Amino acid sequence: MFIRIFTLLLLLWSMPSWSSAAILQQAMFKNGAKLIVEEDHSAPVAMVQIWLKVGGRDEVPGKTGLAHVFEHMMFKGSAKLAAGEYSRRIAAIGGNDNAFTSTDFTAYFETVPAAKVEEVLGLEAERFAHLALRDEDFQKEIRVIMEERRMRTDDDPNSHMFEELSAVSLRLHPYRNPVIGWMQDLKKLTIEDVRAFYQKHYIPGNVTVVVVGDVDFLQMKKRVGETFARMKAHPVEARFNPKEPEPLGAKRIEVKLPAQLPMLAITIPLPVWEPGHNDKEVAALAVATQVLAGGRSARLQRELVDEQRRAFAASAGYDPFGMGLDLWYLYGMLGPKQTTADFEQAVWALLADMATKPEPKAVLAAAKRNMIASEVFAQDSLYLRAKEIGRMEVSGIGAEHRDAWLKAIAAVTAADLQAAVGRWFTKDRSTTGILTPEVK
Repeated sequence: MFIRIFTLLLLLWSMPSWSSAAILQQAMFKNGAKLIVEEDHSAPVAMVQIWLKVGGRDEVPGKTGLAHVFEHMMFKGSAKLAAGEYSRRIAAIGGNDNAFTSTDFTAYFETVPAAKVEEVLGLEAERFAHLALRDEDFQKEIRVIMEERRMRTDDDPNSHMFEELSAVSLRLHPYRNPVIGWMQDLKKLTIEDVRAFYQKHYIPGNVTVVVVGDVDFLQMKKRVGETFARMKAHPVEARFNPKEPEPLGAKRIEVKLPAQLPMLAITIPLPVWEPGHNDKEVAALAVATQVLAGGRSARLQRELVDEQRRAFAASAGYDPFGMGLDLWYLYGMLGPKQTTADFEQAVWALLADMATKPEPKAVLAAAKRNMIASEVFAQDSLYLRAKEIGRMEVSGIGAEHRDAWLKAIAAVTAADLQAAVGRWFTKDRSTTGILTPEVK
């Protein structure tokens, strides 16, 4: 703990360097399964995460939502586990479990006493290899998922607008489809679709087992060798990762929904991180987004909300750890006397200012300091550490590059930020969406 605090102080005051996290130990098995372990003996607890190189991008047209459906089915029992038994057994040993699905991956995770990790790996391997996949379970879960979609998207005007905006923003890239799936596809999915998805994607070559905590690497290697590594190998197909065509000009949509207030959002396709290839530019894009939207003192909040009163809330987001590209976004929530035209004009004036004028040294330093400090503090969470490792691994970046990202952030200059904003944040590359409250 003393070393971590001392490292953070160095970062906060001088920003020159980054002290490496614990060493990652890895093992690759003959059937393609992979193990990554980060030992941390500070407490008798461990985080187990099973990462799959399968998500929304791996679905075919007409069958969107399958990756998320399958996440639900993983809790419905296997040859040796009754429906719901997996979670009950995790709870009985004092742990907790859950899962999540994205366009790029699916992950299952458990926080458990370190002494129970080997047992948990056996349970994970059991349901991975011998899932029951009963039609009666599927029929129940697909109704749950459709209701989830209604509540989170169809009945939420802001989420619904962003879904429409994403679909219009991209032509080929799978980020244009919602992970939960289009409703018309969910209604047509069958248990045969789920079983085919399982046979194709839930194979050892798509598995990365991540364990962080009070464990021994050699013991973990032995246990994974007895479980996931004994599964039959299957060919792993190349993942769907098309090159999105460069935008040919600005696009706009207007979405009319029963909302109370208008909203304007802008999306721009940006490159993602390829270590050793575009470190400086992508790090500059990340820092620019932090300058724009990193807290109450960020420029969107300070200038467009507090000073100019163009919106009552505004933010932006960028994920440099995707596959192929990231759909950067910026949005403003508008009050009764605020207009989308005024907010849009203010946004582009702000971006033009960032592209032509260097950010003050104090502003740039604060943005980088906050980004790095956030990463340092995240090391106190076994969950976040394991998630960072797993995500960077399955997205193709490689978990061994995690320190390189922080070094790239620390190295960003005002000139780097100007160049990145000037090149990528242009109207001709953007798609603008306006949510207009529907008048009944």
